[in-house]
Amino acid sequence: MNEEGDKMETPKNLNTYLIHQRRYFHMHPEIGFDTYQTASYIYNELKNLGYSPCYLLNKAAVVAKLNLGKEKTIAFRSDMDALPIQELNTIAYKSTNSYMHACGHDAHMAILLTLAKAIREHLNEINYNITFIFQPAEEGPLPGGSKKIIETHLIDDIDAFFAYHVTNKLTSDSIGIKVGAACAAPDLFDLTITGKGCHASTPHLGKNPNLIAANIILAFEDLYQQLKEKNPFIVITTTSIISQGAYNVIPNQLMIKGTARSLTNVERDILKEKMTSIVNEIALFNEVDIQFNFYYAYDPVFNHEKLANTYMQYAKTIFHDTYYLEQPEMIGEDFSHYNQIAPICLIWLGVRKKHQPFSDLHSPNFTLDEDILIKGVLTYLEMIKGTDL
Repeated sequence: MNEEGDKMETPKNLNTYLIHQRRYFHMHPEIGFDTYQTASYIYNELKNLGYSPCYLLNKAAVVAKLNLGKEKTIAFRSDMDALPIQELNTIAYKSTNSYMHACGHDAHMAILLTLAKAIREHLNEINYNITFIFQPAEEGPLPGGSKKIIETHLIDDIDAFFAYHVTNKLTSDSIGIKVGAACAAPDLFDLTITGKGCHASTPHLGKNPNLIAANIILAFEDLYQQLKEKNPFIVITTTSIISQGAYNVIPNQLMIKGTARSLTNVERDILKEKMTSIVNEIALFNEVDIQFNFYYAYDPVFNHEKLANTYMQYAKTIFHDTYYLEQPEMIGEDFSHYNQIAPICLIWLGVRKKHQPFSDLHSPNFTLDEDILIKGVLTYLEMIKGTDL
């Protein structure tokens, strides 16, 4: 916790600009890799600010580089995509379509555009080359937007990556960083059971995939309970059961979907191996065919200690509260993949007003305190005026 914050005066013009940008993005959400209008808006805004941006990924992403002839290059990344959620908030800038920025990516984009504007106003004080990355498809589909941007090799020169993620788990005017393993690998699985369909009145004439599915789900739950006794940062969750049965029909096939999450690549392999073994044993016992797929999704987020400490050094002079978090989040973030190029640091930005009811990420009621976002800009700005990275 920190008592130094609130010392820096907030530039009114920057805050007004930030809120305007955030509300525009909130009203016009796009999903996945289909972020063309959002990318076009960002591209034009960066050009108006004096940058020379370029489109990537068929004009769904934008990257802008500012080469000041410095020794190191620092990248700031924002995700761009929204979620297929119908917003339930009653606000003047409510989403105008059937999607919603329910994960705060509208705030992330607004912070980066405002940082780009602020840098132009403090150009002689900046001690690093700067790259802005506006990336689609953080929410999917796989492989996610970060891998696709990395494959362009346009950002191979980066020495460190930073990104914010807003959260209502922290109150407004606070920052949290988990050094080391910060977010899980959100791996996915599905399986298709092919039994033998029949009339519901004669179940003995078929092989009911519903019963086999129940055995698998319970076996996965038993495995989860066993593993979490030794490691609390393991998750196995079945999320969907799909079949074409009816009240009087036992279906021929059934599909199960879910997620298996962990914090290391070794644990990911263990989960895949043990779950595959369970499925194979149940298939053999019931004499049915079960096709099991385990999909490696995003890598775990691993925050670099020096980057975290450097950021915190500046955050303590701007935010009221700063926290080194003890536990990782079991959500996934494809920001992790930038670690293939250089060290990364993902920062949790608290945006819940103290008396505001809790609304989690991905909720149709998600809201945030947009007046505090400017402090994220100012912390970035002070950090790149320094020479500590």
